[in-house]
Amino acid sequence: MKSDQSLLMNIVLGIVGALVLNWLLIAIIGTTLGGWIGQLIVAAAGACLLIFVARLIRSKT
Repeated sequence: MKSDQSLLMNIVLGIVGALVLNWLLIAIIGTTLGGWIGQLIVAAAGACLLIFVARLIRSKT
């Protein structure tokens, strides 16, 4: 997968994406997925989504 983003940028986007998706779950359904496995799934999904969106925005410019 070709990417012009640095490793540090991917790490930062991953952490922010995990926090944002966790916050959205709390805002929408009032709770997050239980346990550390649930949190891991939410964090991975949020990280992937935010990195994907950042790459889409970056490729358009």
